[in-house]
Amino acid sequence: MKKILNILILGAVSLIMASCATTRIPADYSGIVCGEPVFDVQQNGTVKISFCVEIPADYFEKRITFSIMPSILYANGDVKELPYYTVQGFGVVDTNYPVVDWSVQQVLCYSTTVPYHDGLATAKLQTQGWTYNCLSKEEMLLPLCNWAVAVPLTPVLPVYMAHFASESDARAALKGKIYFPVNGYTVTRAITSQPEITRVLNSLKQLTTRNDFVITRIDVEGNASPEGTARINDPLAKRRAENTRNFFAQALKDNGYDKEVPASAWTVTSTSGMGFWNEFYTAMKESEVSNKDQLAERFLRLASNPAEAERQIRAEIASNAEVKNLMLPLLRYGSVSVNFEPIQLTAEEIRIIADNQPEYLTPNDIIQAAMDLEPDDAIMLYKRSLERYPDAVELYVNLAYNQILNDQLEAAQTTLTEAKLVADEQDEKDMIALQCACIAMRQGEYDKAASALDDISDKEITEYYRGVLAIYQNDADKAVRLLSDSKDINYAIALLNKNQVKDALKVLQDLDQNDAYVLYTTGVAYGRINENAKAREFKAKAFQLDPSLRYLDN
Repeated sequence: MKKILNILILGAVSLIMASCATTRIPADYSGIVCGEPVFDVQQNGTVKISFCVEIPADYFEKRITFSIMPSILYANGDVKELPYYTVQGFGVVDTNYPVVDWSVQQVLCYSTTVPYHDGLATAKLQTQGWTYNCLSKEEMLLPLCNWAVAVPLTPVLPVYMAHFASESDARAALKGKIYFPVNGYTVTRAITSQPEITRVLNSLKQLTTRNDFVITRIDVEGNASPEGTARINDPLAKRRAENTRNFFAQALKDNGYDKEVPASAWTVTSTSGMGFWNEFYTAMKESEVSNKDQLAERFLRLASNPAEAERQIRAEIASNAEVKNLMLPLLRYGSVSVNFEPIQLTAEEIRIIADNQPEYLTPNDIIQAAMDLEPDDAIMLYKRSLERYPDAVELYVNLAYNQILNDQLEAAQTTLTEAKLVADEQDEKDMIALQCACIAMRQGEYDKAASALDDISDKEITEYYRGVLAIYQNDADKAVRLLSDSKDINYAIALLNKNQVKDALKVLQDLDQNDAYVLYTTGVAYGRINENAKAREFKAKAFQLDPSLRYLDN
């Protein structure tokens, strides 16, 4: 009996040994197929990560425990371990994990959530596989599959580069008018106390205290309202011009200007012929007539037909009390324009004059002063200045820029439409087209933006702004290609949107480190490589310089 028992025990041990002899784990994971992961951004600020692993039938034997062990590897080397997913064959003793039958194909699906942040943009999802045989105690830990994390990131918008014209060819001038009664041409004491000419005389009085104030030219013009005939209006306009000239010559002496003004510096003219009707168009825009814009547009269409224009204007005067009572008095004037050598002003003087007497600032002075103002104040300054320099395209362009900053996009478009009417040079037309393109980009009207860029003659500028447009359109490849020669902030943004973060940082480090947008974009870049302390540092500096950038970070 004892001999039989020993034989049975020996047989059991042999059976176990035979089982261990056939136990195996695979040499690697080359037969396992990893499915493409899905990165789904949730509304609660997390990212759901899902993927499946396909294991062929009989790849593992029944005693195998298998674990999917994913982690996130950030660009700066930090690693975030994710929860493991483990299953085991039905031959494993002391079951703690879901049981599978390795003799048939298994598809193991993994899912977890992680907090969303910019560092995911350049991170990798790396997954290891752990295999363990419960009987032989063999185990293996090898890489299973790796992917770049693909999460949708809000692209950084380009810096609005077409923001201002830095200088102008227009020269400063004191300009004013005195207004006469019907058929009047004598400059009376009441006329010289009118607000517009008083302002000019006050400016003149201040300027004469400066040694660098030198008058170079004085233009005087007389005008009459168009309800009279040419036989009456021509001599009336001439008398108004002559009397305005005499009045202002005496005003120069009375206000302390002791430098000689040669006779050649004076130009005295009076309106005649079609000039009366041209003045009518101009005065229409300056008047308080309720439907002035519609009237001005109607009469402007008749500029090529003087006879019809005169007929319709006379009809309007006869039938429209507003035109007769509000507008015609603006046409009975003598005007004076005093041109002088540029005067040297300090930044502080520019700011003071801009607030009080902008009429003797040059457009360049105005542009310089406006750079230090908030958009609301800059808009007011440019509007006042355009009354003095209605032909200075640069002032229209800069007014439109500040209106855009205030999200007054329709007002900016109106400003640029007015600028087109006075733009003669191609570079002026290019500036306006560029502004129009940038407004269209801001409005998401990308076809309209592209059309506006087609109107720009400078192909180098056109190519650059096509790159900016590509940023708006989320075409990072095209943006990088078109902006590569610039090496500026928008090129860095294009690189960043393409997730070439380290290249973007190299560009940003060579830019102005006192520029708020450079600092902000640098902060975004550091955030995308999980350098969160640096990201916070650069963004804080940016917000201190320009608090409005905070809205980009929401």
